[in-house]
Amino acid sequence: MIKRKHIALNYWLITFTLFCSIFLKAQWAYDPSTNTKLVVNPSDPINIFSVSDKKGGAFIVWQDTKPPQRNDVLFLHVNKDGETSFRSDGKSVSLSLENKFEPQSVLLPEGDLLILWKEKISGNTSEIFIQKITNKGLRLWSDFGIQLTRLNKEIKEYSVDVDKDGNTTILFITKESNNPTTSVYVVKLNSFGKIISEPKKLFNSSESKISDCKILSVSDKQYFILWLETEESRATLYFSKINLNSDSVSVQKKSISKLSENVLSFGSSLIGTDLYVNWYSHEKQKSIYHQLISSDGNFKWGSEGKLVTTKRGQNSNPQFAVSNKNIFVSWVNEYGNDKNIYAQLFDFKGNKIWKENGTTVIEYEGDQFGQKVIYDNREKYIIAWIDRRFTKQFGNIYAQKVNSTGELQWTNTGVDLGTYTDSEKSYLNLLPDEQGGAIAIFKDKREKKSEIYGQKIYSTGTYAGQILGLKCEPEVDTVKVFWYAANENDDVVYEVQRKLNAEENWQTVEEIKKGNSATINYYEYKDSPNSEGLISYRVIQKSKGNQQISETVTLELINETSDYTLLQNVPNPFSETTSISFILPKEEYVEIEIYDVKLNQLGTITQKIFPAGKNTVSFDAKRLGPGVYFYKMKAGDFVSVKKMVVSK
Repeated sequence: MIKRKHIALNYWLITFTLFCSIFLKAQWAYDPSTNTKLVVNPSDPINIFSVSDKKGGAFIVWQDTKPPQRNDVLFLHVNKDGETSFRSDGKSVSLSLENKFEPQSVLLPEGDLLILWKEKISGNTSEIFIQKITNKGLRLWSDFGIQLTRLNKEIKEYSVDVDKDGNTTILFITKESNNPTTSVYVVKLNSFGKIISEPKKLFNSSESKISDCKILSVSDKQYFILWLETEESRATLYFSKINLNSDSVSVQKKSISKLSENVLSFGSSLIGTDLYVNWYSHEKQKSIYHQLISSDGNFKWGSEGKLVTTKRGQNSNPQFAVSNKNIFVSWVNEYGNDKNIYAQLFDFKGNKIWKENGTTVIEYEGDQFGQKVIYDNREKYIIAWIDRRFTKQFGNIYAQKVNSTGELQWTNTGVDLGTYTDSEKSYLNLLPDEQGGAIAIFKDKREKKSEIYGQKIYSTGTYAGQILGLKCEPEVDTVKVFWYAANENDDVVYEVQRKLNAEENWQTVEEIKKGNSATINYYEYKDSPNSEGLISYRVIQKSKGNQQISETVTLELINETSDYTLLQNVPNPFSETTSISFILPKEEYVEIEIYDVKLNQLGTITQKIFPAGKNTVSFDAKRLGPGVYFYKMKAGDFVSVKKMVVSK
């Protein structure tokens, strides 16, 4: 039994007041007007791509200029907490001193990342290189990567995909140096980086310009390829199903768009072995279509596809996400002086599930554009966009979540993701955090300096950490451990852990399942440590293989005593004020003085008579700089000294 114990709480990390100040072990900012700076000291990053690592973190790849005026391609990995896994200024994909351009990347089944880039060899001649990297920053295919092409041509564009066995296939377009002929090639390498199919020319054209190629792996031998052909300023979208099992590859091209359309852009994805394509084009006005193509190349939604929306105005920038039974499509509608964002849900037959013109994601004065969408794996969709609702010059970044019935899940005007004032935001990327929320990664030019930032938003549309305000308090013969939690998954379990001062390992003393509230839950556990001295508590939140560890709260348990005792100040470390408690066996004149590390006396905290029992005084350290200090208590013949830390 612990009888009437005087308990001093010593927070090794800063304890925050619930809802007002939340301690985050993670590096993700909880203020969307500041965000988390992910890359340190870039020059002027462009062509920024991010790829989910499927564990709540992300790979970031970008192109930048390094002295002396050399273009380089760099990469970085951040974990689920927003912490960089290696050097924060990024690492080059290759030690080659040649200029590197236009990176692309794709995640491998084992979790490593493939990065492709172009290197300019001479004049307009360029070649494609590839590198395999890990989330620890290792370059696995030598320090220079693997050169995929030696064609002595200008590489215009390329696309990459990986099959389930880890084989990588690259489709690329070349241009002759002395004539307008454009050609399409394919090259394939295995998971060890060995080229198993040298670059093969699939087809070429001297009459039309070939651009915007895309390849998708149906199996280790069969692929869908897509591209645009432009003739007389009109672009047509084509596709073909090819087989790379033989030396010769037959390409039977088939147009997806109408020949009367001018296709401006397109997107594609596999749904099983079928090919889903959406595109927007310009005839009399900008319109959006989509089509589902069977594995044998037949159109499932009619010969011309289906119109995504009939909403009045110019409809553009279609973005989509595919779930296990639906296709979510978002687009920008320009009507009058405003641009707004809408969305529609389709089944795999192309039927609209919501009302005819879809649901309104954001409809606000000004321009909303450049949206990205993801599926959260919980029958909901998250959209992020750039928004010029307050100024035509600079935009902020907002986000919204939509459920399967078309209802907005967050505030109607969107949740802030990047709202630093008067800064130029671009290269918006949106990734799932694997917990029902999202991570936005973007370029922001602040105070004339361009850098790469990130912001995590939880499934509930908030930025706070999931364990809030852990505290411990004495209650006669027990210690009450209690906290709040937000943004919880349904499978969450909390482990309450205790560690005595003399022990090295934490001991789990209780497991608690998730509460019933969908927003914020309160948790409490009463522990009987049956011990004295310093005792520490922490809580671990576990969910789907992920875990979050709370701050550590340390208590000093002292039995009722007839002796003089000076207790540790609380909190410690602290920035402004702290409390110093002491125990007196009788009424006594007490003097407490403060000293620096050189034992120079800086002042007196208190000088007066105190009653018997426990007493507490407050100390204001606003005039002290950060560092280590000592406080000394004198009461009769009793003298005791303890250390305190000021952190600002």
